Amino acid sequence: MSVVAIDIGNSRIGLGLFTEGTAADPALRYTHEQIDSDLTAGLLDLWAKANVADPKGTPGLVIASVVPELTGRIERLIKSSLGERAVVAGRDLAVPMKLDLTDSSTVGTDRLLAALAAYVNLESSCVIVHAGTALVVDCVDPNGVFKGGAIFPGVKLCGRALHEFTAQLPLPSFTPPEDEAVFGRDTQGALNVGIYVGLRGAARELIERFAAVLGHWPHVVACGGDARTLLEATGLIDSMVPDLVLQGAALTWEHHNRGR
Repeated sequence: MSVVAIDIGNSRIGLGLFTEGTAADPALRYTHEQIDSDLTAGLLDLWAKANVADPKGTPGLVIASVVPELTGRIERLIKSSLGERAVVAGRDLAVPMKLDLTDSSTVGTDRLLAALAAYVNLESSCVIVHAGTALVVDCVDPNGVFKGGAIFPGVKLCGRALHEFTAQLPLPSFTPPEDEAVFGRDTQGALNVGIYVGLRGAARELIERFAAVLGHWPHVVACGGDARTLLEATGLIDSMVPDLVLQGAALTWEHHNRGR
């Protein structure tokens, strides 16, 4: 079975083709401004490849979205360009994940999809660090139960907030500090050290707290557009999987279409 997965995030949109839960190529990424131009061409290309990969069946189209106002727009684009209907994870398809939450209706579908993909890959307890517009740190226990987590402003959101809500702080350059850097020796340096070291420290603190509750150190998976620059140098990350949400969307579609 093949499926084209679409991940509508706050900053970018990802497209990926998955066959039996595995992607042959890295995902395509587009800004919101590219929806009516480049994204359509990428979608047409992946759909053609999906039909080649699944000649005896009908490939699927699944959307994961945290931007409701764009969901319908992408659905209409798919209908007009491909003549097909997409299903939306969390709306049309339940994410096959056990939850230990007080109100599951408030949890972003992207968080559940990333957790699902991480657990399916590892089959053990894990922490998912999603470094995008927000920095999200979530935990899945050894039985595959999503326990919840924490949400912070991401790298760029922190920088923009400091710039917009102060009189004199400039927009940061968003340059990761050198590994040995302790002091920011000018304002830009201080902003970069504060943002990167602060977010890394927050992630480390949460992972340690999760580990204390689990009783062991979990496998830590990172995803999101800022994952590499923010987290790679920390020594915290066991796996870097940029397309984790897309994979979770594909797995959700396959779960509901198994045996068709």
